[in-house]
Parts: sequence; C-alpha cells; structure tokens
Amino acid sequence: MGRKILLLTGVAAAAAAISGASIATAGTTPGDDQPLTGNALQQASDAAIARTGPGTVISAETDNDPNTSYEVDVQLNNGTRVEVELDGSFQVVSEGRDDDPGQPLSAADRDRAGQAALANVGKGRIGDVERESGGGAAYEAEIVLDDGSEVDVELGADFQVLRTGAPERD
Repeated sequence: MGRKILLLTGVAAAAAAISGASIATAGTTPGDDQPLTGNALQQASDAAIARTGPGTVISAETDNDPNTSYEVDVQLNNGTRVEVELDGSFQVVSEGRDDDPGQPLSAADRDRAGQAALANVGKGRIGDVERESGGGAAYEAEIVLDDGSEVDVELGADFQVLRTGAPERD
C-alpha cells in the first residue's frame, strides 16, 4: 500500500513501442508488492491492455493475494483508471474501475476497517488503511505483525473480510 511514483523506463518505452501500448513502472514503499520488470512486465501489460483497450500501464506489480499473481493499473485514453488482476499465467482474474484508492477515509471507516482486519489476523497492530477498488474490495488494511512482517486484508463495503494475504517482509 502507499503512493506510487510513476517512472517511465527506457526498457518499458521500447517494449511499448513494439506492442503499441504505453507502459510505466512504479516505485514502491516498504510493504508494497514488487514492481514487475522484463518479460513479466511485458506479458502483464499486454494482457491488461488487451482487456481494457487503449491506455497507459501506470503500474504493474506482483500481488500477494492467493487468487491473483499480478496487479496492473491502466489509465485509459479517456482518463479512467482501471485495475486488472491476473493469475500466474497472465490470464485476467478480475477488472474494475480504480476510483482513486488513495481517497481519504473518515476516522470511523478507518477504525472499523482496521479493527475488522486486526480481528481477522488475530495479532499485531493496524498499519495503513485505505480505500480499495480491485477485486470487489472497498477497503484494504495492513496489519503489522510482531516480527515486522505485514499482512494485507481486503474488506467489502460492509467491513466483512474478503481476502487475507500471506505475511510478507519489507
């Protein structure tokens, strides 16, 4: 979780010229999934653009969700942002409008989402909590375990747990 900084690389630009898609890779902050590079970046970008239509890949990263391996954010030519989740074979698992997951939460919503995630994980402390729009989730909460690893928990609009990721280290 966290803000992503767009960084257009020469390799991504060359790959985009070949495939006809614009591609940018994202930098990450600690706790984020890892940005894709090389062939994985190209395959994930191609699959996402094939699904969404013309646009620019603004981030592509591994996804720690048990149902998906990759997450690709695409900005369509009309300005709409779409999140595409892919399995390990680069097949689309889900697609949804990315409605600015960084939009501020009310203190009450932040607390409810954080407490629900903490109850699901069972131990640790509540880290970042933010809006989420991928895979049907409304919120994503990060739980920091005593050993420093982090667990991402996705929750629905009713604060019910939808998915819990495996613990990962920075």
